[in-house]
Amino acid sequence: MPEEMDALLAGLKEHLVFKDDDGRVVIQVALLATVYFDDPYKREVREALVSCCEDYFQLCGEHLRWAVNPDTEFMERFGEGKGSNPRAWVPERHEDEDFALICHGGDQHPEANAFSIQAFGAERRQYSHLGNLRVSFPVLWFWEHPGSLTDVLLNMCRKLKPVSGYGGIGLIESPSTSVRHWHESTVYQLAQRLPGLEVDRPISHAIWQRQGNGIKGVNWLTVVGDRLSAKLGGLDAMQAEVSTLDSRFLVQRFEGGVMIQAGAHPDLGDAAHNIWPELYVKLAKYLQPIRITQHRAFHQAAFSPTFDKESSEAWLRRFDDR
Repeated sequence: MPEEMDALLAGLKEHLVFKDDDGRVVIQVALLATVYFDDPYKREVREALVSCCEDYFQLCGEHLRWAVNPDTEFMERFGEGKGSNPRAWVPERHEDEDFALICHGGDQHPEANAFSIQAFGAERRQYSHLGNLRVSFPVLWFWEHPGSLTDVLLNMCRKLKPVSGYGGIGLIESPSTSVRHWHESTVYQLAQRLPGLEVDRPISHAIWQRQGNGIKGVNWLTVVGDRLSAKLGGLDAMQAEVSTLDSRFLVQRFEGGVMIQAGAHPDLGDAAHNIWPELYVKLAKYLQPIRITQHRAFHQAAFSPTFDKESSEAWLRRFDDR
């Protein structure tokens, strides 16, 4: 029986990757958790972010193979340079300097991989800018290991007190811009078929969430901070109203916000068969007053079909008419 289970798990994992003609993994379906937070230029915020990175390294560091060196901006072997030790440089950067961090577990440095962490924080600016942090895991990771994605995201929330965030099943793309562009049409087609699948471009989403003063949308886990919850009557009102929507919602509070879990497990749906994630639809409609409606194109539309501006904004509101 254990051998049969191992074969089943191996088969599932094989169908969660998309490779190019050279055999490189260019898209990986994974569990992901993303948060957006204020004041990424402040030292105390950067210290909190580094702590989150170290938590991830403790869980998955043995599976990471590459990191971007912050000085050269080139990939280096994880564990052999500055890129894999954010404690040594992220908090030390001046407020007038930004930071960008990428580590992943691909066999080759341009590959997508389910083990990944990335973060970005802008320098101090006249107009505020949201920082972001995303971590990811193989879809079956917490079936085979202790803990849960909810634990990971809630820990990130307690440390960073984000404005917004989400977690669930999503797409991890190649860290290489040139490789990523070639496969945007695959991302588009997967997202059209599976409405519960998260399409994630955190740096871009951060800009438009700040401009629209709202959240990107909902997934299995949805985070709303104090400032945005005030538009819905505050955290107490939100907790009561979400619980009334459906008893399957689980609402967890942290200092500075709330995390809403839509059922026991993530739900991808299947638009081709008109199957939509029921709880995601309910939550999206409830949170509509604080969801952004405008966004630039997710993709550069080098190949068709991809997410242009119109289809990107349509994806943001995909649950509204269900």
